[in-house]
Amino acid sequence: MMNFSNLKVTTAGINFSVRPTFRFGNQRKLSTPTCFISNETLDTLALRRQCKAHLPEQIFRELEREIAGAAARLSLALSEGSTLVLRTSNFSLPDN
Repeated sequence: MMNFSNLKVTTAGINFSVRPTFRFGNQRKLSTPTCFISNETLDTLALRRQCKAHLPEQIFRELEREIAGAAARLSLALSEGSTLVLRTSNFSLPDN
């Protein structure tokens, strides 16, 4: 499970932070990484996942668990103080 904080909607996408509440083996990050997902990525996810939502924040909320999971996995490789940018390549998407 994830805890979100500082969800901020911008014209380019959504900034958020995610704190993993579980461990990956012996690794556990204490910091909360800053993450960003663009509106383009959200639109692609919505199309591929057949979301009923149309606005970026609504799409984010509908796919929150999947976005949080991708952010948590990628945050382990993130260096301290960097912003994690989620892209469509970070998700398992079927081809059209």
